[in-house]
Amino acid sequence: MKKVMSVALAAVMALSLVGCKGGASGKNKPLNISIFSIQQREQPPADNKTYKWIEEKFGVTFSFDILVGDKDQKIGVLIASGDLPDLVEVDSEKFQGAGCLRDLKPLVEKYAPNLMKHYSSAWKKMIDQDSEKDANGNIIKEHIYSLPNYGVIDGIPSDTYYNQNGWWIQKAVLKEFGYPKITTIDEYFDLIEKYAQKYPTIDGMPTIPFNIITADWEAFDLWNPPNFLAGYPNDGNGHVDLVNGKYVYTDNFADENAKRWFKLANGYFQRGLIDPASFTDNRDQYYAKIAQGRVLGMFIQGWQFMGEPEQTLWTAGKDERTYAPLPIVFDKSIRPHYRDQSLPNLQRGYGITVKCPEDKAIKILQFMDEMIKEENQKVLYWGFEGEDYLIDADGSITGTKGAAYRTDKQRSDQRDPNWIQKNRATLWIEEAPKLEGTLPSGYTRSMDDLEWEYAKSQKQVDLELWEAYDVGSYAEFVDSNPPKNAGWYPMWQCNPSAENGGFEEEAAVAMTGFESIQRKYLPMMIMGKPEDFEKTWDEYASLLKPLTATYNKFMQQQLDHRVEAFGGFQN
Repeated sequence: MKKVMSVALAAVMALSLVGCKGGASGKNKPLNISIFSIQQREQPPADNKTYKWIEEKFGVTFSFDILVGDKDQKIGVLIASGDLPDLVEVDSEKFQGAGCLRDLKPLVEKYAPNLMKHYSSAWKKMIDQDSEKDANGNIIKEHIYSLPNYGVIDGIPSDTYYNQNGWWIQKAVLKEFGYPKITTIDEYFDLIEKYAQKYPTIDGMPTIPFNIITADWEAFDLWNPPNFLAGYPNDGNGHVDLVNGKYVYTDNFADENAKRWFKLANGYFQRGLIDPASFTDNRDQYYAKIAQGRVLGMFIQGWQFMGEPEQTLWTAGKDERTYAPLPIVFDKSIRPHYRDQSLPNLQRGYGITVKCPEDKAIKILQFMDEMIKEENQKVLYWGFEGEDYLIDADGSITGTKGAAYRTDKQRSDQRDPNWIQKNRATLWIEEAPKLEGTLPSGYTRSMDDLEWEYAKSQKQVDLELWEAYDVGSYAEFVDSNPPKNAGWYPMWQCNPSAENGGFEEEAAVAMTGFESIQRKYLPMMIMGKPEDFEKTWDEYASLLKPLTATYNKFMQQQLDHRVEAFGGFQN
């Protein structure tokens, strides 16, 4: 099996000196931070080990308002009422456009030197993303309204983990047929059909060959497949081509790739391979089917289901019902482009609201500045020495004296959702700034990325699959050598916001309009009679094109600016 890890071994020893409980200076005044979160998680219990450590050492507690129901409706209520918490989880320009967020740029520059160091490689793009601009895209006044939660690499990238887009398939399906090489969409659906015919039920429930999430804000998984099947990366609602020396933006929704996919999807539906409840299930119903272990395949981003739904399968011992990502394309002439090189997750993470007084905002940033320190990151992600990991004093276990390692029980516990709920500060750390990559000390955010831990932390079901395909991780399985990100990439960071007014508002209204059309017509195309497909497609395209013309014009302006500022293709 190929080795994909190259870990600096030296100072895991030095790290062993930190990560112990206690150590509170007693000088920290209590600070409660109220947070709006859209994560699918439960409130942490009062005795959660890591939150107690944060309170004891830093005097900080949290009050989480966790989304229930429709995200956009909840955000609208928060904005309209002005009843804002200290922090909000940012995933669009809605809070920023409504004037609800503080400008963090001057505060970080003045009060948070560790955050400045962490974000130094992304600072220019963060400013470009959030600043006021004139009609030509030139910055009038610099701002930063949120702190990216992922993709800012402090050390050497250690990309063994894959949670991006893919045609996910149960590992049981691949194993059943001898781990075949699957590259095209027809091969993918043929395989899950073959398995479903052989096993029409799983654990007494009907097998679902393929399911699509169309509920609420996750409906992008309904209209995103054509872009990837055609070999484009995740540029959001469109793709970029170099045409006669000019970079050209085109939406993904009414082109030949979209028509090709939805016509294929109609055929798969007629064969009984796509769950008709995909178009009526809410999010809880959709994820419950995954957790039951009876959905064979889905097009989705890994981070959407790798939390509680897939963890439930691991905990239940249904390892073979967990998923592997496949980089599927229309045909073998197309090179897939699913795996990105790391990039800062702009306009995501935490924003501090204007309702939070400036002195409190400064304290929150200073707390974040402390938490980004390596010794504190280690507690957040590794836990506590002697409880969550041990030290190999003589090197007999890991091959490195003083290295951190875990027992089999510790590894098993740390996969258990119940253990995680009681011991990890997950609601906080998912959106907070974090160190990523392998640092000179040997620290990596996940202990799984330590070479000796990586080898021992993998489940047998994964080791068998990797051996069959001659890879050492799911990142390598998807693409062992992903191309460099284009300078402009990704264009989804440029989606228009109605709150900014002018032509951008027109583009945002158009975007809302075509999403409404997609939600209506795409299910009709997939589930309708084959003889009605062309008529439905023509009606859909005629309604869509006036709106996408406006949207594409705006996105072309953004693309032109980003190419000038950050460059084009890097290969």
